[in-house]
Amino acid sequence: LLVTKDHPLAERAHIVPADLVGLDLICSRQQMVANELSAWIGKRMEMLNVVATYTLLYNASLMVLEGVGAAVCLDGIIDTSDTSLLCFRPFKPSLKVSLDVAWKKHQVFSKAADAFLQNLRKCLLKEHLLPNA
Repeated sequence: LLVTKDHPLAERAHIVPADLVGLDLICSRQQMVANELSAWIGKRMEMLNVVATYTLLYNASLMVLEGVGAAVCLDGIIDTSDTSLLCFRPFKPSLKVSLDVAWKKHQVFSKAADAFLQNLRKCLLKEHLLPNA
């Protein structure tokens, strides 16, 4: 959960399902994420107070800064360093979501995209999430 450092939930080490009840939430527009979140919290998404949706987390972070709500998101995407006004608090129990990376077969990539894919493959191999190929 992405909140401002002065938000009451920022003092917690983690967020439990009961913490989201009655909270103004900013959620990803992806239906898959909504389904996983509702399963984690044990309530239908309609029971939660979703005040906004986002497609880009950066835009959601601006809404968090403006006090619109708290953003349900992945960790490590938005700056939450000591100099940031934002902080990330993980869910407990943890909520794992799957991500897919897809591209056209025989795609010719830019140097940056190729470097990204090589780094992604290296990370996935390291975490044993990709078979050796």
